[in-house]
Amino acid sequence: MSKQESRAARKRRQTRQAHAGADRKRSRSSTSLLGFGSVFAAAFFLRLIYLWQIESIPLFYHLAGDGRAYDEWAQRIAAGDGLGQGIFYQAPLYPYFLGVLQFVFGHNLWLIRFLQVIVDSLSCALVFLVGEKLFSRPAGIAAGLLLAGYAPAIFFAALIEKSVLDLTLLSLLMFVLFNGVDKGWLKWLGAGALLGLLGLSRENALILAPVVSLWIWFHYSPLPFAQRARWLALFFAGLMLVLIPVGMRNLLVGGEFKLTTSQFGANFYIGNNAAADGTYGSIRNMLGETQLEGSDAKRLAERKLGRELTPGEVSNYWSGQALEYIKAQPSQWLRLVGLKWLLVWNAREVEDSDDFYIYQNWSWLLSSLALFSHFGVLAPLAAVGVMFTLGQWRRLWLLYAMILALTVSVAAFYVFGRYRFPLVPLLVLFAGAGVIEAAKLFQRRAWSSLAPALLLLIGVGVVVNWPLRKVAGAGAAGYNNLANAFAKQGKISEAIKTAERALEVEPDYAVAQYNLGNLYAQQGKFDLAKRHFEAALRLLPNYAEAHGNYGQLLAEGGDIDAGMKHFEKAVTLNPTLSRAQLNLGVALAKQGKTAAAIEPLKAAARLNTGSPQASFFLGSVYAVQNRYAEAEASFNRALQIDGNFAPAHQSLAQLFELQGNKEAALRHYREIARLMKQSGAAR
Repeated sequence: MSKQESRAARKRRQTRQAHAGADRKRSRSSTSLLGFGSVFAAAFFLRLIYLWQIESIPLFYHLAGDGRAYDEWAQRIAAGDGLGQGIFYQAPLYPYFLGVLQFVFGHNLWLIRFLQVIVDSLSCALVFLVGEKLFSRPAGIAAGLLLAGYAPAIFFAALIEKSVLDLTLLSLLMFVLFNGVDKGWLKWLGAGALLGLLGLSRENALILAPVVSLWIWFHYSPLPFAQRARWLALFFAGLMLVLIPVGMRNLLVGGEFKLTTSQFGANFYIGNNAAADGTYGSIRNMLGETQLEGSDAKRLAERKLGRELTPGEVSNYWSGQALEYIKAQPSQWLRLVGLKWLLVWNAREVEDSDDFYIYQNWSWLLSSLALFSHFGVLAPLAAVGVMFTLGQWRRLWLLYAMILALTVSVAAFYVFGRYRFPLVPLLVLFAGAGVIEAAKLFQRRAWSSLAPALLLLIGVGVVVNWPLRKVAGAGAAGYNNLANAFAKQGKISEAIKTAERALEVEPDYAVAQYNLGNLYAQQGKFDLAKRHFEAALRLLPNYAEAHGNYGQLLAEGGDIDAGMKHFEKAVTLNPTLSRAQLNLGVALAKQGKTAAAIEPLKAAARLNTGSPQASFFLGSVYAVQNRYAEAEASFNRALQIDGNFAPAHQSLAQLFELQGNKEAALRHYREIARLMKQSGAAR
């Protein structure tokens, strides 16, 4: 064969090899795309069924707790209030995400939940890609499907709550870190930006910044110093690109430079005090009040120190209180940290505003999946996966470090099911690898290798499924929030039954006692209402709202003096309660103490600008004092709020008639007649 023929043959062989390689690459890409689509479809199908099933739960449209706060915040953003007021107290990313959706689609909670389902399903497919990259295609599919059918993930996907962004951003971060061109500058800038966004959704996730930095430095140690330094610089540039604008916004609006929020100190104290039990609810026992959030944290700190505080000073105060406890009771604190660590790794989804176990009553899909697809199964499977893949630790140690860091960041504060949820996409990767490897060993009848895995599975399963809390099903807070939602629907009887369920779970749950007092008062069952208000105040003596509403019950029953004592107590504990300020002002006026009534009525009008009542009663007090100009201005303010507020028209008519202004008086009498005619036509 001639040299020319030999070169031609070699060229043809190289061409065939190149084509074969391209075909294999296309085949792999096609298979990956099929796996991605399959996992997405499975996740989407399950979440769509679940979304359809839970629309009938009262909490679907009558949001509770953080969900309601996020929704109200988002509505303000959608209405044009983009900057807001003060330093962020809660993580801002989800409310802005929600605000953009509401700006585009309106206040359509079903559609928003549907869009979240799509985003969440994409997260499951991203986990498949990461698992495929780190382990194998079967392991990736197993991980993606485990997450697709994971009951708590389905639950969180359809909530008006930020866990859906936590899952998406962490899945994207893993995808970027473990995929793409290692030398590409965009990869490291993007990874930093993703972590910054994750920190604006879940602040404790910023603990991953040093973890990822160490990984970049040591994982790529064979590469030149300058190259690794450049990648680290890009990573931190991406992080700061997201966080610094938030810090500047906080400085501009709130006067302090905070990269995320100002809630560190209060949250640290909630999880680290003498009465702490690892959950949020224990703070009630320490404070004698219902919560330590935002304005409450500020109010209580200022009351203790006797001066006005900035958000940073408030945070420092509560951090200081926690550190004093740690210094005074180090052994007790260490036991508490150990308990919180176990709670992070416990099967129970510690309940929050929305209770995982409550929602199972509205979805047979969720209740069925929750029998076997929960944290108590996932964690043991992940432990088996870690054991099987331990030989690959040099490639996987970033995952170990992320799991450890996130666990520490939750245990340092207090535990909710949603707080430990970012662990799930990390754990399903190991669980998927463990399931596939166990299946291979089973097929080969490799019992000697399977036996240690089985022992580990059982051992970890016993630990994580150990009942650390007395409550086995739905919690008292979940039942109480459901009761409030029933009440908003006008279903008072169902609300009472549900609030009583809360007391069956936790007899000393003062918030449910308070709500039962309100519910029985609406039904006119004043003796029952009184009993529950008194029970609430016996359990939480500083419960300002309970003092205010109990005082109103007593005053309306004829005991104005007793009612006033509770009004005064309520406004002393919490001067921002507009209803208590209003009731105190009205009670003082009825006792003839008109001078003393003015300040609480002014406060009520200032605190509740959407109600005409405070301005009306303030005008009435001014009229009694013959301060006619001020009375007229107050009555007019009431009408500016509600032009059909008949008592204000009546009082203005009488005021003008008293002053001899018959034309103005007649104008308001005509308005009263018009309103009476409208009312009669409506009936």
